[in-house]
Amino acid sequence: MAKIKFYISRCIAISIIVGISLSFLFCFQPYKVENYGIFGESRKNSIIGQDGCTSIPLGDIMMWTFGDTILGTWKGYLSVSSTFEDAAVMKDMISNSAAFTALPDDVTVRNLDFIFYREKGLVSQFIKPIPPEDPRIWRFWAIDGIQIDKTVYVYYIIVFIDKNAPKSSASFMPIRVMGIGLAEWHKPDTWKPGEPVNFIRTVKLFNEGEPVFGDSVILQGKYLYLIGHGPAFANRVPAYMARVPAVLIKNRSAYEYYDGDGGWTRDIKSAGAFINDVMGELSLSYNEFLKQYVIIYCSLEGKIKSIVFPDFTQLKIRKAAVIYVPPPLPEIASRPHLFYYSGKEIFHTQHAVYAIYINPAIYQPILLKIPYCVLTKQ
Repeated sequence: MAKIKFYISRCIAISIIVGISLSFLFCFQPYKVENYGIFGESRKNSIIGQDGCTSIPLGDIMMWTFGDTILGTWKGYLSVSSTFEDAAVMKDMISNSAAFTALPDDVTVRNLDFIFYREKGLVSQFIKPIPPEDPRIWRFWAIDGIQIDKTVYVYYIIVFIDKNAPKSSASFMPIRVMGIGLAEWHKPDTWKPGEPVNFIRTVKLFNEGEPVFGDSVILQGKYLYLIGHGPAFANRVPAYMARVPAVLIKNRSAYEYYDGDGGWTRDIKSAGAFINDVMGELSLSYNEFLKQYVIIYCSLEGKIKSIVFPDFTQLKIRKAAVIYVPPPLPEIASRPHLFYYSGKEIFHTQHAVYAIYINPAIYQPILLKIPYCVLTKQ
């Protein structure tokens, strides 16, 4: 009995010490989100515009995937207060690209050296069209992925440029999302950034009219958990969740969907939405310092929001909180419909969560440092 009492007392003491330590860790920090400006200044040596910007850890290397990537030349200085038209001349646009850096931390995050995948010296798509797909009308927007054993998997959005798409489309673009595919690369043990990659498109997992699962992918236990958005309805873009045993990542029938009430279902039609104002991709992470899951996204009104929850049974009762409001976008006559989009976490440390959102005026990701106090006040 004495040993049991000692054990309980010791656990209580440890809990108190941990609680005090976490209080110092989370509360004695700047109590606001810091905007660090354009993320990855070295990217501008290779490209003039990008969106997407998703991080995939590969051991001691970080792989970054991007969606539409603009190639061209600079004619002026690019800053958060300029416009793309003022700063650059576009020569080409590819629908995805990939780059590699060292794993970022609190010190290096603002000075990462991006090494892009290239072919014949040019930044190139790593997820490619397959004949007879015309690259002018078929786009493959890379989103998140994960390394399982020696294979790197990347989810991608299959987009068809449809000139007959309704002009009332919420995206203001003649596009149709045709589903989600999976590309994979068997990464050699000795591979280094700058060497060739060989991603092969393997399976199509989701179809037109279904959520864009794969915006963010994490491994917890034996399951991969995926968050996704859409399809869009009038003034509404919902978010959904799916999970699948990691060993069955390529098997559509093995995926289960969060039902919105804390459970999981195999019927995708029974998937439940838990957010209704998502603009672009969003992120899901498990934060080992908070011991909670964190969702970060950009809302339809351009605000960066977060949801923090301990387990999926609690997600249904958690409300999104506004954590940052970006400055107003400039007016550009040739592009009247400008909206911030794709707010997401890219990594976290014991000190902060780092996230990005896309500034469409300059077509660049903007880096945010989010102190834990901002998240834990919810």
